[in-house]
Amino acid sequence: MEQLLDRLTSTARPDFPISVRLQAHGCEVDVLLGLPESFVNITEVAARRYYITVGDLYIDDVVSFYLLGQHHTEFERRHLVPLGIARSVFREFFQTGRRSTIVEWEEGYY
Repeated sequence: MEQLLDRLTSTARPDFPISVRLQAHGCEVDVLLGLPESFVNITEVAARRYYITVGDLYIDDVVSFYLLGQHHTEFERRHLVPLGIARSVFREFFQTGRRSTIVEWEEGYY
């Protein structure tokens, strides 16, 4: 997993951050790469439910990135956590199939 994340990170830049999506445990998992901060979004496709990291609830700003490296997207900055923590959360989900307890999560439906 670390090698894959390193390889994907090498394609992202601060002026062109990207989100990537991997599938595991019946979920789609997105992570932002190319910035010092990131988010992790876990989508339970069958349940049409998602969980996204929450960093600082009091930040009222957006971060711009390219969804799946293609579509320009803006996202609420309050969901960002330090990149090292996001990678740990991402890795833990792929290893265990469970959401990490080292971050706060926001739940929603689509």
